[in-house]
This record gives sequence, structure tokens and C-alpha cells, in this order.
Amino acid sequence: MANPVRKIGKYGKSGPQFPEGLKELSAYVKKDNPLPSPPPSVDFYAKVAAWPMDGNDKYGDCTMAAAAHCIQQWNGIARTPDPVPSEQDVVSQYLKLTHDKDTGLVESSVLGTWKSSGLWQNRILGYAPVNVHDNVSLQQAVYLFGAAYVGIQVPANAESQFEGGQPWTLASGWQKQPIQGGHAIPFVGYDADWLYCITWGAVQKVAWDWWQTYGDEAWAILPQEFKEAKVVNNIDFDSLLADLPKV
Repeated sequence: MANPVRKIGKYGKSGPQFPEGLKELSAYVKKDNPLPSPPPSVDFYAKVAAWPMDGNDKYGDCTMAAAAHCIQQWNGIARTPDPVPSEQDVVSQYLKLTHDKDTGLVESSVLGTWKSSGLWQNRILGYAPVNVHDNVSLQQAVYLFGAAYVGIQVPANAESQFEGGQPWTLASGWQKQPIQGGHAIPFVGYDADWLYCITWGAVQKVAWDWWQTYGDEAWAILPQEFKEAKVVNNIDFDSLLADLPKV
């Protein structure tokens, strides 16, 4: 079977905003019982049969598409039947939050709405930023919570790499590549060489040094599905959730 044609979509992640009063994920770990070390590799993306574009070829709704992909991922891991939004659901929710203008969204604003009022009948318990330069914390976010909701600045050559089915790497001349736009993606796996994200309807490999160069925000999300399934443990939920109303 021939590989599906890859086409880049649109950009729509606004600049990072980190709410005052919300600490990094590591601050909520109980000191007497640290988070487990992440395993060498995680391939949660293999639990999902297909990843839709979710309107990101027509709108800059990547922040919403990434959220919808997280729900797919959590269902696959926790074996929960939570509703997965259709493409029209994703687009409609995006336009509702942007007041019918294709302006893009701030990731932390999406997360705030997701927690306070929910998205598509799905309501997260909480969220916390992860240091983009701390690879272990990022791995822990993916391993413990099934995905990391992240933001990147996409260089021009990443578009041709994606369409050619190539990983995102710091290819020769990368320093001169202009930035095309901000993009929201979920990381849904990793190994020693690569991170694995979902973007524009496909699983995309991302080199670790590429992420360190172009990643500008990362978030751990505490999904309701995981608490109900008792998949996640050793996070001080009470402390984290107590901080969220302050922001």
C-alpha cells in the first residue's frame, strides 16, 4: 500500500503565555516519593489507528486539533470510550473561541477553557508547564499522562521534510531557515533518537536537538480518563488543582 500523500497545514499557535502562580510540573511531585524514571521508549501513538487533519488544512486550528488528538491518545491508553470530536466539532469549537476569526489561539488559554468548561464533553483535571529544556521531565509527561501538549516554531525546511516523509532534523543550513509560524502538536511517544508527534494527519519524527532548538512551550495535562482508570499516581493533585484557580 502506498504511503498517503503528506501535505502541510496551517499555523495558529500564538506566543507562549505562562500564567502567574502556576508552577512547573516538577514542583508538584512529592519530595519523599519522586516520579518514576521514564522508560527508554514509549510508543503510545501505535494505539491509535488514524489521525485526522481536524480542519488544520483550512484553518489555523492546530491548538484545537492537538487537543482532540490527546483525547484519541487517552482513549487508546486508558481504554475509555470518551467522545472524540469530529473535524467539524474541532473547527466549530475553534471558531467559537476565536469569535469566528481565524486568528489562532494561545495554548494556555485553550487549556484554561478545557479545564473550566470543557471541550467536546471532555474536561481535564489540570495542567502544568514542563521545562522545554528538561528532556527527562518531558519524557515523564508523555509516559505518565499519555501525551505532552507542546508548541514549536516551524522553520521553512521542516515543511519540505514533512511532505517528503522525513524526520524533523537540523539539516545543513538550518541556521538560515526563516520561521513560518507557531504550531501546536502533541508528543505521543519517544525513544533515544526521536520524539514522535502528531501533526497534519500524520505521525512525525522529531530529533531531540531539533526540539531543543524550536520548542517554545510544553504542558503536562491531567486527564479525567486517567484518574478514573487509576493510570496516574504520585502527583500531588490537590496542590496542583489548588493553584489553578489562582491563575
